[in-house]
Amino acid sequence: MKIIFISDQFFPRTSADSEQIVSSLSALGKKAEVTLLSAGYFFKKLPEIKELEEFYHKKCTFSLDFVKHFFPSIRGIEKISFAIRAAFKIRKRSIDIAYTRNIPIVIAILFFTKVPIVFESYRPWPSRNIISNWFFKRMAKSEKFLGVVLHSKFAGNSFSEVGFKNSELLLAHNAFDFESYDSTSDPKHIREKYNIPLTSFLVTYTGRVNKAKGVDRLFHLAEEFPKITFLIVGSEKEGEIEKKAAKYPNISILGWKNKKEVFQILRASDVLYIPTSTQARDVHGNTVLPLKTFIYKASGTSILAPDMQDIREVLTHNENAYLVSPDNFEEEKKGLKKLIKNEDLRFRIAEKAKEEMRLITWEKRAEKILKFIEINMN
Repeated sequence: MKIIFISDQFFPRTSADSEQIVSSLSALGKKAEVTLLSAGYFFKKLPEIKELEEFYHKKCTFSLDFVKHFFPSIRGIEKISFAIRAAFKIRKRSIDIAYTRNIPIVIAILFFTKVPIVFESYRPWPSRNIISNWFFKRMAKSEKFLGVVLHSKFAGNSFSEVGFKNSELLLAHNAFDFESYDSTSDPKHIREKYNIPLTSFLVTYTGRVNKAKGVDRLFHLAEEFPKITFLIVGSEKEGEIEKKAAKYPNISILGWKNKKEVFQILRASDVLYIPTSTQARDVHGNTVLPLKTFIYKASGTSILAPDMQDIREVLTHNENAYLVSPDNFEEEKKGLKKLIKNEDLRFRIAEKAKEEMRLITWEKRAEKILKFIEINMN
């Protein structure tokens, strides 16, 4: 089977979703002929596969191709331009299936080519606004639109509501590849490397550093637990969160780190934090079942997270994580206090989470996706 995955991102890129794409395509590439058609610019050197492998620390089993254009700072124009040019580019090829996570690309492929397409989504797009609701109602009736690969049941529910059959929706949670990470590093050495107090109880958040992600909730916890060290990893600029954190002696901030470094820091922590707020998912609409959940689980460190429908798909209170009611600081405070005092609880839920992630691989996910595509193409 010849699959072309079309992404308007420029690779390599420092984002969780680009890492997810590379991991997914590397697994698919072991079982099918896969090409990543991505954005390129006339004024930038185009990357080679070996550069992606070095950047993502992963063997890439897919081939690379590019659509080059001139709109690096006008994102709306760039997306439309890329989608149309990508569609015309694949018209000249023998392709079995187009695969994308971008709505403009879906439209361009359906309008300008005869190639069937699969859409992958972590967002519940049909429930986001009237336009996307109307669009996906139309897609549910299109023979060329084969279906949707979903990162969560939560997102899948919105596609069901606009007319997609169960057979046209595939739940494919994200996975983890232990072989790409070092699980033997000494936590003491990692703490020394990043100037983290060796004896301090460490609560860590990794990911985008902004209020939209709910990271500012850590300030309340830092005030409540002055003897605990809170670490934020992933800063890319001197923004509002960074400036405010500088006023707290028990909050430290590290800049962006590659996935191996992040994993080591997670393993050297005592509790891993997913902001216990509905803000990122329901207000800003940009985070549903965050990707960090899976690397957190794999690290073997206990997790404090919100008790929300999407999170509950992979985290269960008192079994593989400690969940608290979202937007409830008193319960969040009690939950962290319990984790601080109960080392046995931390160990038990962390080991259970790690054990579960050993069974969830990118290869198994790829097999599900290929089977889904084959069934819906027939």
